[in-house]
Amino acid sequence: MIVRPDDYDPYSHAAMADPEPFYAALRETGAPHYLPQYDAWAITCFDDVTRASLRAHALDFTRGQTPGQVLLGEPVPATFMTLNQEAHRRWRNVLAPYYTPAGVAAEEARLTELSRSILAPLLAQGRMDVFGDFANRVMVFNAGYNLGFPEQDAIWVRERIDDMMHREPGQVGMVSARNQEAAGALFGYLHQFVGGLRAEPGRALRHTKALIEAEVDGQRLSDEEMVSNLFSLLVTGSETTPMAVAGTIYYLARHPDQKRRVLADPGLAGAAFRETLRFDQPTNMLARYVHSDFELGGRQIRAGQRLLLIYAAANRDETRFERAHDYDLGRYAGNGAIVRDASFGAGAHFCLGMHLALTAGTIMVRQLLEAVGDFELIEAGCRRAYGEFLAGFTQVPIQFQPIDGGRGQ
Repeated sequence: MIVRPDDYDPYSHAAMADPEPFYAALRETGAPHYLPQYDAWAITCFDDVTRASLRAHALDFTRGQTPGQVLLGEPVPATFMTLNQEAHRRWRNVLAPYYTPAGVAAEEARLTELSRSILAPLLAQGRMDVFGDFANRVMVFNAGYNLGFPEQDAIWVRERIDDMMHREPGQVGMVSARNQEAAGALFGYLHQFVGGLRAEPGRALRHTKALIEAEVDGQRLSDEEMVSNLFSLLVTGSETTPMAVAGTIYYLARHPDQKRRVLADPGLAGAAFRETLRFDQPTNMLARYVHSDFELGGRQIRAGQRLLLIYAAANRDETRFERAHDYDLGRYAGNGAIVRDASFGAGAHFCLGMHLALTAGTIMVRQLLEAVGDFELIEAGCRRAYGEFLAGFTQVPIQFQPIDGGRGQ
């Protein structure tokens, strides 16, 4: 089937199932592409995505960041992620110490032990779903730890988030009964949780303690703002990294020569994880609202219009990456973060959790491969996310030689 740029609609079934053919067609134009039905611009070229991200002064983040918020007018949670410029920076700094290289390094031993503890009972089975049984659990428990949730509550919260994100074929936005029921249950829980912290401040831990005690420009967070921040941290802290870990195992299995390299040298786990982020970016896109005119890629962007910053497309830009459509961990082997891609955004709103994602992702891939050794992908059981916002694998089953007590534990 021939795909044309004008065929692209982020909410079409074809785009939500497999957007890459559309992204290839859009990149070929070499410029932002106008979507009249949304008064929006789809931005797919690496340089344009970067330049737009650096024009924060021309963008209004209070209108939201997800496609649903910016294109469809879905509710926007009041968090540091949806503040403009200086206010964003000041509130972001409340949590920034947890996400610096030093802050993340202090958690490496705990993250390693958490990964091992979740892996241990899976090893004797000789089979696991890398996403659901392992990586998702690690990041859900880590998010719960950071916010002070009991482990079982963290699992329940993540299940509600998954139900909120669920899309049926043809569904546009978060409109289904499943979405709405999950949102009601989740926000009800979070309001109750925040109410408990107000009554007993000593229960606030780590991120939650920092937020509830913070005072910026003489302002403290209201209960509603606390709930919104906790929700956003739960979502961002437990969804994309597990997808990339599962994707790493999937793509290593599909590229046996590279799998052999990593099995022979587990120190390449980080390079494989980075290449997966580039090759199959789990944050498919974010959206922006424009509040002042500017030029981008030869197009005039007007105030009141919207931008779709499509990171997954930018990471496959042939003008930026040699052999952009080849999965090759050698891009990052020995280079670390020197190879700059679009995986964590750019500018003032770049991903706060970048160092955590890279560290946790590398730990999980390495721990898994060191424990199981060689493995076989059960490709018929692999599943990808379906929707407008996230991309990547939500099921990657593998089988391997059962291990009594584990190896590398």
